[in-house]
Amino acid sequence: MTWIGAILFNQNKPLPSKSQNMGQHFFKSGILATVIPCMIGGCSNSPQEQDPLPPPALIAQMQGEAPKPVNIMVFAPGDTLELFVKEDVTLNGSYQVREGGYIVIPRAGRIQVAGLDRNMAEARVKEILEKTQLAVATVLVERTSKFPVSAPGTTPIAAMPKVMVFITGAVPRSGVHHIPVNGTRPIGAYEALLITGGTGKFAREDRVEIYRTDAQGKRQRAVFDLKAVRQGAAEDPPIGEGDIIHVPEKVFGF
Repeated sequence: MTWIGAILFNQNKPLPSKSQNMGQHFFKSGILATVIPCMIGGCSNSPQEQDPLPPPALIAQMQGEAPKPVNIMVFAPGDTLELFVKEDVTLNGSYQVREGGYIVIPRAGRIQVAGLDRNMAEARVKEILEKTQLAVATVLVERTSKFPVSAPGTTPIAAMPKVMVFITGAVPRSGVHHIPVNGTRPIGAYEALLITGGTGKFAREDRVEIYRTDAQGKRQRAVFDLKAVRQGAAEDPPIGEGDIIHVPEKVFGF
């Protein structure tokens, strides 16, 4: 009889109004919205401070070591090569040595030629063509231009030391980049972004992130304001070998 009385008692209670139901709903939702994040990540009243980045990793040429002599007789990225194949004239033409040190030949793909002289490059192309499409290949390779043409007393860009960085996020050219470094001064993150094409239309430039791995293998993170650097109100943070630059995107373009 107790449960019957409870039912009758509840039936006699006035029903809550619609506004009371909504108030209870939002009250419960507010409690859940507060409690659940605390259960997952822990409650904290202050934002977590980021660890300072370790010094940028310098490549050998930036550590004061003498650069290796450059052999101007070998091919380098930026050179333009003229290719002649006696057995297939459709392959004849000009090919530029790409940033990765290779040329791209139709139906043969990438062929590495950087660091090779003319005879070695001819042998390499001949070997690849005979493996992929021709029974016999007679190959001639000539360099028609060496890029860039350097002024007397300057170092060609192809011979400059390069820093490898990864650039991701709201940028037109994401991926790995090998950025030339002139001298022993580390290049800045803003400089690196300018060299590789800048930022995208909806880039959030006030929260650009740099990730760097320290000597213990732990990845550290720092945030800088690209707008402040551009306006001269902040220093351009130096980057080093293997750094990651991430440019976040604005939410809905705002």
